[in-house]
Amino acid sequence: MDRGRWCFLCYLKRAVNNKNITYYVALVFWVSLFFYTGCSHENEPIPVDCATSNLTLTITSTDPNSCSASDGSITASANGGGGPYQFALDAQSFGTSTKFTGLGAGMYQLKVKDKNGCERAISVTIKPTGSTLAATFSLTNSSCKTSTGTLTINATGGTGPYTYRINEGTASPSNLINALAAGSYSVKVTDNAGCSITQTVKVLSDIKFSTDVKSIIDANCAISGCHVSGGGRISFTTFNNIQANASEIKSRTQSGNMPKNAAKLPLAELNAIACWVDDGAPNN
Repeated sequence: MDRGRWCFLCYLKRAVNNKNITYYVALVFWVSLFFYTGCSHENEPIPVDCATSNLTLTITSTDPNSCSASDGSITASANGGGGPYQFALDAQSFGTSTKFTGLGAGMYQLKVKDKNGCERAISVTIKPTGSTLAATFSLTNSSCKTSTGTLTINATGGTGPYTYRINEGTASPSNLINALAAGSYSVKVTDNAGCSITQTVKVLSDIKFSTDVKSIIDANCAISGCHVSGGGRISFTTFNNIQANASEIKSRTQSGNMPKNAAKLPLAELNAIACWVDDGAPNN
């Protein structure tokens, strides 16, 4: 049993048994202390401003030998920030490996994350030897928790006509894909000679921090006794602190653990926070 709880029970027992005003005063003190510190978890870390972090990411790559080969590779190196570092390719989970092999032609995004939670990303295109096939992508946002996003694929080079495939779906001659929810998608473009390129694209939601999320944080978290300056807690009056803790804010609001000692947020507000965090917590 922790010392705080032992003291609380100790003074409660003595106050009841002895009917002594001293113990009642002490009891009031412990109850007040519990309520005061109940807003946030203790020992919250001192926030790091990822926007000013000197974390950097560099890469080297090798192209596949042919249109059908998957022998390309990307190797990553990180400096600055705070090690150890973790790396991820496209939508894969972060891990300690710095080299990604078995890659076919396409555009990839390599990400690094340091121990402070700061991230950097670089996009790199690897092409089959001799192929000129390329593609660009135009995206429109989806509404939060709906499927209204669109993707237009513009293929050039190689040998037309082209086919297009999203995730593990069926290849199609149409370069327009509708009814997409916010999230990441793997898009494969194949030309008439059999050469292909693959790229991960991300459809965002229409949620903005400035108009949809900030007011929720201001009303429920950035208030006296909670996440404001002082008391050793992270201040959510500063955007950088909110962004650095976005994943935890999403997790704790979804579970009802935040805001503390208050009703769970309405579904519309929970969805707004979740969609904004899933978009990458942009300053929009």
